[in-house]
Amino acid sequence: MTDATSPDEATKLSALSERLHFFFSNANLRQDKWMRTELEKSGCLTLDALLRFQTIKKISEDTTLLARAAKGEDDTMGERLKELIVLDEERGEVRRVVPWDWKTMGDGSKLSLWVKNIPLTRPEEAGDGEEATDTSNFKPRYAVTRDEVKALFEPYGRVAIVQLRYGHREPEGQSERNGRGGHPPGRRNNRGESYPLGAAIVEFENEEGMNKACLDLLPPESEPDNKHEKDDNGDEDKENEPKTVLELKGNKLTVRKMTPLKCFQDIGKDKRSRVGDQKPQDGDNHKTESKRKDEEDDKEVEVEFEPVIVDWEKGCVIALGGLSSEKCDRESIREAVSDILGVTKDVKNSGLYVDYNRGDTVGKLRMKDASKSAEMKELVDKLSDGTVLIAGEKVESAKILEGEEEEEYWKKFIDFLNNRKRQREEEKAQSRKRQKRFSGGGGRGRGGRGRGGRGGRR
Repeated sequence: MTDATSPDEATKLSALSERLHFFFSNANLRQDKWMRTELEKSGCLTLDALLRFQTIKKISEDTTLLARAAKGEDDTMGERLKELIVLDEERGEVRRVVPWDWKTMGDGSKLSLWVKNIPLTRPEEAGDGEEATDTSNFKPRYAVTRDEVKALFEPYGRVAIVQLRYGHREPEGQSERNGRGGHPPGRRNNRGESYPLGAAIVEFENEEGMNKACLDLLPPESEPDNKHEKDDNGDEDKENEPKTVLELKGNKLTVRKMTPLKCFQDIGKDKRSRVGDQKPQDGDNHKTESKRKDEEDDKEVEVEFEPVIVDWEKGCVIALGGLSSEKCDRESIREAVSDILGVTKDVKNSGLYVDYNRGDTVGKLRMKDASKSAEMKELVDKLSDGTVLIAGEKVESAKILEGEEEEEYWKKFIDFLNNRKRQREEEKAQSRKRQKRFSGGGGRGRGGRGRGGRGGRR
């Protein structure tokens, strides 16, 4: 964040960065068909389109501020956001660093927990309205917000999304009207009135957070919950108790792993499509042909690009060990070391790069050149003797990388830059390939009403 940023702008910049990270995250894209369609069609969303999202518009309608957020200028979210999205400033377009793809992103079950016994409102809490006097008309609602559920699980790792789950009651008499099939052939089923299941899906951003939660919250040898979409009020198996039982407004929560959706269970085992071994029926040849073309579109596109070359200098990387997995983050590291290194705490202009993921116990500090070698040696000494603390704690080790360790670090960093560049070029090539396929087909468009209409509901 630049020094000229006012406190109000800083708050908005942080909020916009959080929204961008959410909207482009795997967790949201699994649920958001409109965004997936837009990204599959053009590979990006424009800043103008993003400003139509209600939760973004409420924060700011300033295109410049949104662009700054997309470039990762926020101190808190900036570095994480740079790993997820990139802004084409000339075109005003935001795209993912790693393109969205169902096969590689999966259904999120490996990162998700099924949480039951989420508190619901009771008749005595209905207030002074009609529901309070006539309990027969009482309709329970969730007594907690998604943010309250999220806060319970955040100590284990960053939570990507929380979904409060609902069931649907079949309208009275519908089965008799429609026969055994439940609804007339070829006609959309009326799902009926929704009601809260008292359950939630909690999805973490990474496996580290998921694993920590599982170790603490799941009974030993806990199996995935295969009945998570049903209103199950049966007694829980109390034979094996977890280390920790979370409570929310007096309710003890039951936690289980999610079961992968059937269409994802066999991915990697064979090359069959998601519909398994089903053969096309008569009249479905056009679907088979369309599917074949889709598979051709999904094939990797070989691209040529000019590789990234980094002319790195020796003695520019400090390796840190024994960082606090609970307290430490990039901001606390930057706060602790910037003064001794003689650099500003502004991420964009400091020349100091902090390579660290929250929850890890190791990290790296990288300077853009060797002009601060004396300051780096002083910092290593003060970190080692405990004069300088990070997140209030002494690190176990600090050293300037040399020799093979230093070469290995830079090799991995350069590989990362080239992989990212290759993925962007492949995404562009794939997008051009799809556009070429659809450009000659005429027929129905794939954007139209969604771009403006859906954005208004966010």
